Amino acid sequence: MESMAVPVPPAVPSAAAGCDPARLLRMSRGFSCLFWSLPTLAAAHAMALASILPVRGTIGALLASFLPLVCGLWMLRACGELTPRWGIRIGRVALTAFAAIYLCPFLAWWGVAPAKAYFAANAAAHYVAMVAVLAGMNRLAGESARGMGDAPLRREAAAGLGMVLWLSACTAGALAWLFHRAGVLEAGLPTVLSQLAQLPREARTLFLLPYAMTAYVMWRAKETGFQRAVRSAR
Repeated sequence: MESMAVPVPPAVPSAAAGCDPARLLRMSRGFSCLFWSLPTLAAAHAMALASILPVRGTIGALLASFLPLVCGLWMLRACGELTPRWGIRIGRVALTAFAAIYLCPFLAWWGVAPAKAYFAANAAAHYVAMVAVLAGMNRLAGESARGMGDAPLRREAAAGLGMVLWLSACTAGALAWLFHRAGVLEAGLPTVLSQLAQLPREARTLFLLPYAMTAYVMWRAKETGFQRAVRSAR
C-alpha cells in the first residue's frame, strides 16, 4: 500500500514575529526612527511653507528631514519578512518617499516664485506624495500588528490611515471652497497661486495635522514591539 503524504500547513510568519525578541527589537527601533522622522518632516515643511530660510537652506532642511525615515525603513527591512506583505508595504513607503524627496526642491522654489505654474504643479505633487508616505506608514504599522497578532494596534493604524486621508482631503476641499466663496478661483490661476503662497499661519497648520496622527501610530507600534520583545525574552 502506498503511503499517502499528509499535507503540512505553511508556517505562519506572525507566530515567528511574535516570539522572536531580536526581531521585535529591530522592528521597534525601526518604528522609533519613523516616529522621530515625523517632527523633523513637519518642521522642515513648516519652514518651507513660511519661506523662513533661503532656497538652498530650505532644500537642505527638507532633504535632511527624510534621513530618519530612510533609516527607519532600512531597519524594518532588516527584520525580515514579518508577514507575507511586509516587504511590499516597506517598498511602497520607500517608493513614495523617494518621489517626495525628488520633488522637495520644487516646494522651495515655489515659495519664492508662487506665480510659476510649473513650480506650483510639482509642489502639489510633493504634497500628494507626502500624503501617500504618511498613509503608507500607517499601513505599515497595521502590517506589524498583523505580524504580532495585536488587534488594538491594528485598529489604531486603520484609524490613523483614515484620519490622514480625511484631513488631507478636507484641507484641499476647504481651501477650494474658501477660494470659491472669495471669488479667487474665478480670478485665474496666477491669482490662485499667489493666494496659496500667502496663506495665514493657521491655514498652513492644516497641512501639518496628518503628521501628528501618524506620529501617534508610529509610537504605538514602537511601544508594542518593545513590550512584546521584553515579554518574549522572559
